[in-house]
Amino acid sequence: SGYLTTPICRGLQNRKIFAVIAHRRFHPRQGLFPKWKFEYDARRNVYRCPAQQELPYRTTDRKGYRQYASDPAQCQHCPLLDQCTQSRNHRKVVTRHVWEDSKEWVRSNRLSPSGKR
Repeated sequence: SGYLTTPICRGLQNRKIFAVIAHRRFHPRQGLFPKWKFEYDARRNVYRCPAQQELPYRTTDRKGYRQYASDPAQCQHCPLLDQCTQSRNHRKVVTRHVWEDSKEWVRSNRLSPSGKR
């Protein structure tokens, strides 16, 4: 499961190698929503939180992670705020690597009938 990284997944996909890699379950802070609860809309390049508010793209850091940040004005009055973030400014930031689609491809291979076999 230590091989499920974006550069490795990208390299396997570029070489057209059918990859199946075990995954680790990372646990977020106790009581907070995990990243998979936030839905990514590739067509619009935004994340949607469990309360259906959009987190638009903000910036990309030097390591290739895109940051999607919520609007603190909307989050401040959200009933799910305590389960979403502990930030003082009421802003939730979700990151996504620029090659995350390759990692999702490997995950979908693992769940396919041939990947299970």
